[in-house]
Amino acid sequence: MVIQILISLFILFVLSRIVLRWRDGSISFGESIFWLLLWIAVGLLVLLPQTSAVLAKVLGVGRGADAVVYISIIILFYAMFRVVVKLEFIEHEITQIVRNLTIQNAEREQRDQRMHADPPNSGNH
Repeated sequence: MVIQILISLFILFVLSRIVLRWRDGSISFGESIFWLLLWIAVGLLVLLPQTSAVLAKVLGVGRGADAVVYISIIILFYAMFRVVVKLEFIEHEITQIVRNLTIQNAEREQRDQRMHADPPNSGNH
């Protein structure tokens, strides 16, 4: 019973974080819905443990705990996939930014060198 209370409090905390991240624009509406539904499902499993047995029967798994573990692993793999995709996107963006800055700096240096090499006519003919 104590563990159910502690996990329920933690779930409420996580749900509040999801809503706050959605409001500040850190996550999209779709992502917030996904995570809200996931944590609500976890809450239902904590408060109504018999639902895991029903879930196991639907999935054709022997025990409810096994079904929860299998689903959790699948969700973790999906979350890991999303993180890897996001990291690769960020790496690509950083590479593009650095490349553009390098080109801009090189062009600026060439322009500065031309200006110092070819001073304007001073009017002495």
